[in-house]
Amino acid sequence: MKKHRDILVIEDDEDDREILQEIFRDLGYKNHIIFFSDSTEALEYLRKPEIDPFIVISDINMPKLGGFELRNLILKEEIFMDKDIPYIFISNAQDDRSVKAANKLSAQGYIHKGSDYNNYKEKIKDLIDYWVENIGSFKSRRA
Repeated sequence: MKKHRDILVIEDDEDDREILQEIFRDLGYKNHIIFFSDSTEALEYLRKPEIDPFIVISDINMPKLGGFELRNLILKEEIFMDKDIPYIFISNAQDDRSVKAANKLSAQGYIHKGSDYNNYKEKIKDLIDYWVENIGSFKSRRA
């Protein structure tokens, strides 16, 4: 089932990747977590026809190709049209402009990282549990 497929995390900050690794380890999901520090490498990986992850979790502010730009490319490429991959943004930004930009790109979620580990862990748990429960019940929105 799709809910046991890989979780892709696109995060350029090493400390943030380590925190997410710890969160996923603590939560004990069976999914393999694949981390990308470079969004362009993540895009190339996602373009492979055989790649169909459970979910993509992407930071917004990254060098080379930011999270919003990455999502925009994914929405425009035909190879992604039938993959139905939930796309979630994570960011330290908590402003209305960022949330609105994420919504315009048909993101299925936006999580503020914050500084409280347990709160962040609970947000990630709620996110994954939601998609485990509902995968297949919804189709991704397309622009």
